[in-house]
Amino acid sequence: MSYPSLLFSDRASGVRVEPHVFEDVKLTAFFSEESVGAMRILCRPEDIPLRQELLRFLSEDPASGRTLQELSGITVELQRLHAALQDVKCENERHYVFVGLMAAVADFAEKAAGLPKESGALLRRFGARFRADAANPEWSRLAERARSLREKAEIARRETFRMAGDNLWMRPDYRESYVDRLLRCADELGLEPMRPRRDVSLRLDARMVNALARLHPEAFLAFREFYTEFGGKFDETILSYRFELNFYLEALALMERIRAAGLPLCWPETSSRRRLEIRELYDISLLLKEGVSIVPNDALFTEEEPFFFLTGANGGGKTTYLRAIGIAVLLYLSGCPVCAETAEIRPFRSVFTHFPKDERFEADGRYADEQKRVGGILASHGGDSLILLNETYSTTNEELAVSSTLELTEKLKSSGSFTLYITHQRGLESAGVPFLSVIVDARDQNRRTYRIARRKEFESSFALDILRRYSLDEESLIRRFPGEEAGA
Repeated sequence: MSYPSLLFSDRASGVRVEPHVFEDVKLTAFFSEESVGAMRILCRPEDIPLRQELLRFLSEDPASGRTLQELSGITVELQRLHAALQDVKCENERHYVFVGLMAAVADFAEKAAGLPKESGALLRRFGARFRADAANPEWSRLAERARSLREKAEIARRETFRMAGDNLWMRPDYRESYVDRLLRCADELGLEPMRPRRDVSLRLDARMVNALARLHPEAFLAFREFYTEFGGKFDETILSYRFELNFYLEALALMERIRAAGLPLCWPETSSRRRLEIRELYDISLLLKEGVSIVPNDALFTEEEPFFFLTGANGGGKTTYLRAIGIAVLLYLSGCPVCAETAEIRPFRSVFTHFPKDERFEADGRYADEQKRVGGILASHGGDSLILLNETYSTTNEELAVSSTLELTEKLKSSGSFTLYITHQRGLESAGVPFLSVIVDARDQNRRTYRIARRKEFESSFALDILRRYSLDEESLIRRFPGEEAGA
């Protein structure tokens, strides 16, 4: 790779986490689609501390963070111009667009070369690559010519065209557009620039571009000569910096959001043992809700106890706990800090989730769909993953659900993967798996404390919660069958 990655010291592990995993644990609320795309490609364990080092540096050096923000903005222009280059309608347009593309590359390289040398290994290598370019006379000549020709291209455009509503005017004067004025005013007010989502400019056809070339023959001759000399110099790998930079910027924004909420952040230690131990872990997805008090919990999985059932009252925090563990592990595997007091996490091979969602099942039925998805996890987890199951087999009858769960448990508990399984099923004690349960205050009408603790079996006091879940309690039955006694 001619441009060094900001994510990997050498290469990725080749393992990809499924997109729905990030949706299930709600990390998609904090990271864009592009950044999730970067996080899905897992790095090797040795790259985790390198990403942590880079994020630490950026969080302590705001100036470098701002430089990365500016670089990210340039990648938007690079992406746009590269797409335009793939869709040119004539040679004059190719030469015109290529000048702008290489000028944007020159802008990116100059900005990247200015990053401090005293930084994390990944950022240091990144900056060194572009500082080497700056010291190369041939590259310096290319960059200088590209910027000079870009200015010529802008002058030719301004002196020829002016947009007014839906009309294209051929006249030499240029007036600041309303969009330009709004952007300028926003900048003067100190507002952060919006990230462009799509190009809404009008596209000129080949005849118009060729007409522009005839009006400015000297400039377009220079564009053609530039393309002839440097047409093979553009390296598409520079485009990957768009999602790499966005990942770091969004990770920094999440760190700031967590700190602003008064919650702890820690850099997890990589466990050399088959162990996951997190103390005072918070579910950061609850930051999306106003006025919610987030209750921390501990998580402990070991080689001796890699599998837990999680049971208890509805609304007691079971899914919150499951989600918090998933978020922590995914952030750790991405080189980010986690919202906890301390953490020791094994570098899992991957993360798998199974959450019940109506829109996912196919014509064969929900149980068949669940079996298919569970089969996919069994075939892919590789014996060294984190598996989070949220009420799997809850859509079928109790007898089939229990037998399916016991069969699945037998396959997973000695597989080498760590598994947390939320369930309301009864009769699972024979699986030989420890239970966790939500703690309620029985003296205060079963008030939810949102704390998770170890339990050895189901507690009968939650029977009413289970009936309510399936609308079989007395109140629900009366609503469904008005005029009849619920117990009839």
